[in-house]
Amino acid sequence: MTGDPTRAETPSVAPDDTPRLKGASPAAAAPERTGTAPGDTWVLEGHTRRDVVVVADRFAQFARGDRVLTVSGLLALLAAGDPDADTDAGHWVVHLGQGVDATDHDLLEAAREKSGITVTFADPAAFRRVPERSVLVHKDRPENVLLAGVHSPSAGYCLAELRIHRDNELILDHHTGEHVQGIVIVEAMRQICIAQFETAIRPGLATAAYAGVWKRIDLSFQDFLFPLPATVESLIEESDLGRETNLKFRATTAVRQQGRTVATAVIEYSMIAQGRIDALERRKADQATRAYLG
Repeated sequence: MTGDPTRAETPSVAPDDTPRLKGASPAAAAPERTGTAPGDTWVLEGHTRRDVVVVADRFAQFARGDRVLTVSGLLALLAAGDPDADTDAGHWVVHLGQGVDATDHDLLEAAREKSGITVTFADPAAFRRVPERSVLVHKDRPENVLLAGVHSPSAGYCLAELRIHRDNELILDHHTGEHVQGIVIVEAMRQICIAQFETAIRPGLATAAYAGVWKRIDLSFQDFLFPLPATVESLIEESDLGRETNLKFRATTAVRQQGRTVATAVIEYSMIAQGRIDALERRKADQATRAYLG
């Protein structure tokens, strides 16, 4: 999170007595229309800036104190009106946390208009940015997609934002505190490898559909992951593309948050043509059933 929520700006009034945004010309003085990248949001002169993060209600354990709020908590505060009304000096800058989507943004925007609180969104576009298509990461349900903004500047490197939906299957039953559980990290690493293959490699292949098969994963956790913005990346270290029906890769993946490396993994996996993996899986399933039944 950027910005100092306790910083008070020196009051200043424009010649026509109209409050101005700090550094803005008179034509740009509408605070409800402001909001850029975190840290660059305009602040009304004479107002105290309060930076807060909003997260999904699912992450209520993380939303304690006055710097992280759930969607429901922020809506309640907005409905109650301006807590700084006695000083008329409050300017809230709301930053995106995990589990918040465009629907929540619309609710918060509507509540903001009625609240009497000066509120801007640090990065309005981020609130409305949609996750990747589920087919890109080989999932069926869109809420189980963990990536947004997948970018492959080269065939060997891929970067994406971590986006955790409030109803993602991996966070529905978690009881270990304020952090996001490690299995989400593992799945995000799997998805970045699949997305890298689908965006940077598969378009040049004749075979239409592939399935990922993991051979080995060497995983290390360096820190907790919290329901704040984070990135996921994959760098292909080695590849064997000699057989188009069975492509082999070794990639180094990482999840990073606010400059910290949360986890890294070296993953060895194959992307196998769907028809071939279907036949192989069917044969092995029959063998397993026969072995179980004796």
